Amino acid sequence: MSARAVVLSGASGLIGRALSAHLDPAAFGPPPAGVRLGRCDLPDTLDETLLAGADAVLHAAYATRETDRERARRVNEDGTRRLLEASRRAGVPRFVFVSTVAAHPEAPNYYARSKYALESLCDPGRDLVVRPGLVLAREGHGIFHLMRDLARRAHVIPLFDGGRQPLQTVHQDDLCEAFARALERQLTGAVNVAEPAPLSLAAFLRAMVARLGVRCLFLPLPLAPVLAALRATEKLRVPLPVRSESLLAIKGLRQVPVAEDLRRLDLCVRSAEESLADVL
Repeated sequence: MSARAVVLSGASGLIGRALSAHLDPAAFGPPPAGVRLGRCDLPDTLDETLLAGADAVLHAAYATRETDRERARRVNEDGTRRLLEASRRAGVPRFVFVSTVAAHPEAPNYYARSKYALESLCDPGRDLVVRPGLVLAREGHGIFHLMRDLARRAHVIPLFDGGRQPLQTVHQDDLCEAFARALERQLTGAVNVAEPAPLSLAAFLRAMVARLGVRCLFLPLPLAPVLAALRATEKLRVPLPVRSESLLAIKGLRQVPVAEDLRRLDLCVRSAEESLADVL
């Protein structure tokens, strides 16, 4: 990849940290020549001097653990608008927004609906929206790691509505390569980055458990009553390992087309089984 100045938000997150290492392997040592660090605590704090001379802003920051809906809206939605507006003022040619294959205006969960709404802020003629599937990585604190740890510690895996939902995944390294190629080729519009032929959620979980080499009880549960119970408990502010937002995300799982987007990137991504073999 030819040298480009890229401003990355969310460099401490699952995707952002991997991107930092992929685009600049020295990113987590002392700042090498040409690398500038600045404060970005959206929506209130943004070091706009970092934007001067940038070829692109890659926005990977998103508060996924915020349980207060208004605080989440302020950080994620107001924060994205502020960064985009600052990028425009600084004359940055391209804004790259990290979304999700689940993004949809009628998605049952806030995360997917808000990502869809924020996509509309981008100009398809100059900006790029990247929609990853479920990111599979060795380390991190994402949904995959929650499922992995549940299998290791509790040895019980709930299957909501039979686990029939399609689950499209992407290996962390394949996703990072997709971003690198998109930046190099100056792609615009939107690209979905995930495996073309997904497993069902149940099949994925069984493959994960087999790869871990642990015994697990797969417990079929109806989604609706469990969701109602979670919501009632959340109103009492009782801390739980699983939130209603996670169940709504499962409810909203759907398969999206990726073949044409992968052709644009000239990229072949690993299947879920191949990714699990590597990350586990």
